[in-house]
Amino acid sequence: MSVSENADSQEEDESRSFNKKDFKLLLTMLLFFLVSSCLYLLDAEEAETERVELVVQKPENMTESSTVQALAPAETPTSEQSTASKYGTVSSHGGGGFDKGCSDICTKREASRKEKFGGDLLDFRDIVKLAEAGHEKVISTLRHDYGEYFDRMFINKGNGTHYFGMRPADLQGPSKERMKRKMKIKVLKMMASVRTSESNLHGCDCVEKAGSVNSRVDEGISTDIPDFYEKYVFANGGHSNAAGHGNKYSESYTAVFGRDVRPVWEAIGIEMIDRNHAMGGLASNPYHSTCVKEVFGTDVDFLAWNYGMTDSKPYSAAHFIYRGALIPSRPAFVFVDWVKGANLGRSFVEFGLAMFRSRLDGNPVSQLPDMTPDEIPISNEQAQKIPDMARNLKCNKRLEGKDLCFGSKWSCTEKMQAAGIDCICPHIGKRNSWHMGYRAHALQGHLLALPFIEMLLEALRELAATPTTDSEALLADLQKEEDADFRLFMESPLLDLLSTAYETLGEKTDPLYETWFRGHSICRTSYLPCQSRFLGIMTESGKTGDIAMYTHETYDTGDVHAKGIARDVNGFFPLVDDTEPPAGKFLLLANDAERSGFGDVKKHEAECPAIVMPDYIDKFWAPLLDGKASITVPNKKEKEHYGYDPKLFKGVIAFILPLWSFKCKGCQHSYDLNTDDFLERNVTMVVNSKPVKSVRVVSGKVVILQGDNDNPFWEPDLETEDYTIEFQVAPGATQYNLLLTHFILM
Repeated sequence: MSVSENADSQEEDESRSFNKKDFKLLLTMLLFFLVSSCLYLLDAEEAETERVELVVQKPENMTESSTVQALAPAETPTSEQSTASKYGTVSSHGGGGFDKGCSDICTKREASRKEKFGGDLLDFRDIVKLAEAGHEKVISTLRHDYGEYFDRMFINKGNGTHYFGMRPADLQGPSKERMKRKMKIKVLKMMASVRTSESNLHGCDCVEKAGSVNSRVDEGISTDIPDFYEKYVFANGGHSNAAGHGNKYSESYTAVFGRDVRPVWEAIGIEMIDRNHAMGGLASNPYHSTCVKEVFGTDVDFLAWNYGMTDSKPYSAAHFIYRGALIPSRPAFVFVDWVKGANLGRSFVEFGLAMFRSRLDGNPVSQLPDMTPDEIPISNEQAQKIPDMARNLKCNKRLEGKDLCFGSKWSCTEKMQAAGIDCICPHIGKRNSWHMGYRAHALQGHLLALPFIEMLLEALRELAATPTTDSEALLADLQKEEDADFRLFMESPLLDLLSTAYETLGEKTDPLYETWFRGHSICRTSYLPCQSRFLGIMTESGKTGDIAMYTHETYDTGDVHAKGIARDVNGFFPLVDDTEPPAGKFLLLANDAERSGFGDVKKHEAECPAIVMPDYIDKFWAPLLDGKASITVPNKKEKEHYGYDPKLFKGVIAFILPLWSFKCKGCQHSYDLNTDDFLERNVTMVVNSKPVKSVRVVSGKVVILQGDNDNPFWEPDLETEDYTIEFQVAPGATQYNLLLTHFILM
C-alpha cells in the first residue's frame, strides 16, 4: 500500500471513531436535558402546590373572620401545611368541579355505606329490599318460637290485612294512611340525613359531586359510616301489668315490640328505641297526662296507653291524648287492652290523629293449644311437642289459666332451678294473677309489632312507586299534610265528654279550660321512669343515663334517700340519711326500700343480674324544719330543652299531691298534707311575692293556685321570667309531711 492510500485509510478510521464518540456525547446530553426538564416541571408543580392558600376546618366557636388565610409565597410552610392529602391537593375552595381527591373519597364512602347496609339508602328500591330482608328475619325467629302454630295464630287471610293484632280504631278511616305518612316522613328524613352527612366532607360534596379537598383527611373517612341516620321511638305508658311486673324488664311487651321491629328499621339506617315508662298502680290522669312529653320524651313517634285496669274513664284517656298530641314529634297512638279504646279513638281520628287499638284476644288466643282441655291435662309427651312460646299459655280455654299455666307464667322459678334448668331471677316480686307472664307479654308484643311492620313495608313500597325522584320535595309535601292535620286537631272543638269531669275548670270556652288540654306547658315530676330525669333536665345536676339496675344508675337518683319510714311523737316521716336535710327547699326524695335491689344488694345481683321493675314513686319533699319551702319553675335546662317562651304561657301554676301517702297503721289519717289542707289554708302560698288567695282542685289531686278574684293566671318575674312558689305551713300543721310529685306551668 502506498503512503497516500495508508493516510486516507487512517483518516477514514479516525472519522468513524469521531462520529461514534460524538453520537454518544449527543445522546448523553439529550438524556440529561430530558431528565432535567422533568425534574424542573415536577419541582415547579410542587412549588405551586405549596403556594396555594390553606384553609383549615373551623371550630364551632370560631367566627368566619377567624379562618386561617393563605400563606404568602415567600413564607416557608410547615410540613403539615405542605403535605397534600392522600385524596388530592389541598385547596381553599369547593365547587366549580369535582377533583380526584373528592372523587376518591366519595366513591369509597358510597361503597362502604352500601356494604354496611347491603344496599343504597338513597334508593327507594334498595330500601324496600333491605326492609323486606329484615322482615324475613323477624318471621324466621317467630316461626322457630311458635312452630306450626305461627300461621294459625298470626296470619290473617282476610279483611285486607296480613297479620292479626293491632288495627286502626277506625277500620275504614284515615288512621292507617296517616301512620304510613308518618313512616314515610321518617324514611325521607333518614335520606335527608344521609345527604347532609355526605354533603360537606373536607370540602367535598358527595351528593352534588362537587368540590375540592380543603384539609387533611383521616384514613378512616372512607369507612367511617354511621350506624343510624334517624331514630324511631315507641313509648309505653300504663299500670303495673304494662310495666311488666313479675317479669324481667326485658320480657315486657314493650321490649318485645322493639325486638320485633328493630331488624326492619335498623336495616334502613333508622335506630329503633323502645321505652317502657309504665308504672305500678298509676292512673293516667293526672300523673302522666299532665307530663306526657317530660315522661316519654319530645321525640316519641308511637305512644301506647295501657291504664285500663287503674283508670278506665274515657275523659282521663282523652286528657292523655290531648296532651300527648302536643309532643313536638306528633306521635300516633294505640290503646292497649282497653275495650273503650275504639270509640274514643274514632273521636280523635276526626280531629286529625292516627289512632289504633290492640287487645290480647281473638284468633291468636283461640288458636293456641289448650294444655288442659276440659280441665284434663294433655300428656307430657304431647306437651313437649309444642314449641316453648306456645306451651303452657292457654289452659281450659283461658290465657294463663289456673294450675298448669299459672304455675308456668314466669321464665324462672325456684322449682325450675331445682330441676336443673339454667335461668335467672327466680324471686321477682309481684307475681300475681293480674300480671301477665313472659309468654303473654311476648304475644302482646308480636300482636302490636307484626301489623306495624306490615304498614311500614306498605309505606316503603309506595315510596318506591312514587313517580318523583325528588325526595326533598316529597318530604315537604308530606309535611304539609301533617301540618294540616295538626291544625285540624288544634282548631277542633274539645270533646263533650270532658264537661262533667272537668267542671272546676269552668266553661269549655274559658281560657283555663282550653289551656288545660291544649296549652303550652312545662311539667316537673318526681316519678320514674321519666326522660326529663334521665336527660338531667329537671335536676340540672349534670348526671344523665337511662333505666338501669339498682345501684348502677348514672342519672340523678335524688337528693336524699329514705331507708324506710320513721315514727316519732308527731307522726310518720321518711327515714333519710344521717345528714340533716337543708331547710327552705324541696328535695328529691328517693325511697330505696322500693327499689328492686333493696336488702342484700350483692345477693340480689348475683341471683338476678337484670333490670327488674325500675318504676319508682320518688317525691318532692320539704322537710319543713322552719315551716317554709320554695321552688322555682322553669329552671334553665327546662327553658332550653322545651323552648320556653313566656309569651306562649298563660301563667297557670299547679302541683299534684302523691297518689300514695305515708300511712300510720291503726291511725285514722295519714301524716301527709292533702287537698283539704290547701283548701282550708293550713298551708299559705305566694307566687312571685303575690299571695295565693284560693285554689282549684282538678281530677282530685291537682291543685291550681289562684290570686285575686280567683284568677288562675300569674305574671312571670319581670327579670328572670320565672315563677317562684313559696309555701308556709301553719303552726298547727308542721307535724305533717309536705310531699308533692309534680309542678306544672301552663
